[in-house]
Amino acid sequence: MSTNPIGLALKPPQAAFSGSLLACLKLIVFGALVTFSFVPIPIHINLSQIILLVLSVGTLYICLVRLEVDILGTLLLILCMAISQAAGLIHSSVAEKNYLTPSLFLTSMLIGPAVMILARSYSRASLSRLMPRIINPILAFMVIECISRLILSPHMSVAAESDLSDSFYLYKSSLFFVDSNFAGIAILCLLSIMLTYKEVIGRNKLLLAYFLLFATLSRASIFAGICQFAIYKLWRWRVWTLFGLLAAQVLIIGKLFINFTTQGSAAIQAVDGSLSSKFYILSLMTDTYGKADTTQKLFGIGVGNFSSLAGIFAHNIVATFVLELGIAGSILLVIYIWILCRKCPVAIYLLILPMVINGFSLVSTSMPYFFVALGLLGGLRGTMRDGTGRFSEVHSCELREG
Repeated sequence: MSTNPIGLALKPPQAAFSGSLLACLKLIVFGALVTFSFVPIPIHINLSQIILLVLSVGTLYICLVRLEVDILGTLLLILCMAISQAAGLIHSSVAEKNYLTPSLFLTSMLIGPAVMILARSYSRASLSRLMPRIINPILAFMVIECISRLILSPHMSVAAESDLSDSFYLYKSSLFFVDSNFAGIAILCLLSIMLTYKEVIGRNKLLLAYFLLFATLSRASIFAGICQFAIYKLWRWRVWTLFGLLAAQVLIIGKLFINFTTQGSAAIQAVDGSLSSKFYILSLMTDTYGKADTTQKLFGIGVGNFSSLAGIFAHNIVATFVLELGIAGSILLVIYIWILCRKCPVAIYLLILPMVINGFSLVSTSMPYFFVALGLLGGLRGTMRDGTGRFSEVHSCELREG
């Protein structure tokens, strides 16, 4: 019996894929969607995002006649999100409105249902064979990103414009990500997939991924990764672990925010300037929200527009939900995520939880790596049958016998 707490089989069968042209095309599209969601191509514009948009729309269009109810539901939610964001932008009093980020956000949301459709079209054994082949080039890219960042970041313009001598902030910029915090979020999403398919991915690649996570020097991502691994190892007690981690985070943040508002930023600033800036953003959020009218509270100001309003990027999941998405957008996004992951515990505990934990320090709405992981893991729905996250004995035998 497999010892994997998530429960994928150790030895998937060597079943052959269909050699038809359609099967090959589907395989290429599936691999490209997953790969380019993690691998940005920053040539003048982000070509990866354009590729992802074309592939997602093409997949959804081809499969339109046989879309399941939940997939149609997510598409309806994306349409409603587009209307909500448009209403918020039109009503917003921001002088220089950012239309690009909301467009990238909606593009990224399309990836989830597109990948879920393709993932459902494969058997679980076939997915077990596919994932190592798809993850290998992504890991290779992350290695290149890490090496190039550690070598080139001190000499890049972002570092040159700041007095950051003898600081780890010198190693935060790369050729592919503006900030290594985004690389950390991408690796967290990749780890959610790798942990789910741990038995076919292998320990060495998993160790490499954790090394790359720590090499980002993103403290929030590293802490979220530790929590992610803890809940993986404590899978039988995942519900208690989930509530324990979230409760601890809320209590700590609440206590620090109260200290920030009553004693000022000096105490926290002395310990960690970056942490202090997060509470400064929360204080700006509360002040701005208190002055907002009903329409702005309902529809927000558009994702990516907090900086135009407050002079600083949101950098925080609470500020993003409250001000940029508004009440309507926040509800739509939560329902969208719930539909995709509602029947897959690994998506909830290994992907959503780390994103929430990391979200206090940094959140980005244009995250193709999050949405592709959400769709891929969501496609594994209905596989956790015994209450502990393991496959049933019958299913394990099916995988071994092929």
